[in-house]
Amino acid sequence: MMKAVKDEGMPTYRNPFVHGNLFLILTIEFPNKLEPATQQQLRGLLPPALNVPTVSADDAEVHAAVDMDPVESFNANKVHMQSGAEAYDEDEDEGSQGMQCRQM
Repeated sequence: MMKAVKDEGMPTYRNPFVHGNLFLILTIEFPNKLEPATQQQLRGLLPPALNVPTVSADDAEVHAAVDMDPVESFNANKVHMQSGAEAYDEDEDEGSQGMQCRQM
């Protein structure tokens, strides 16, 4: 199964403020049945449950995993990958223009 979390992936090239989508490929295999004794043994071997909330619901970020085509996601983000170089451009307004440092 493939799911995606919109806008939570890697930053786009030359524009670190725009993020792509995070794709998750999940393969989950569950047994058909577990006897109660086996369930108790597993509980003793495994660490405590992870689904116990550690922060209040007001402090947690909520994201939804949705079905999304990776090719369509890439094509939609192409526009963000071609622009946004301003964050990496040098500030040409500071200092005097046309002057260079002379080293002796």
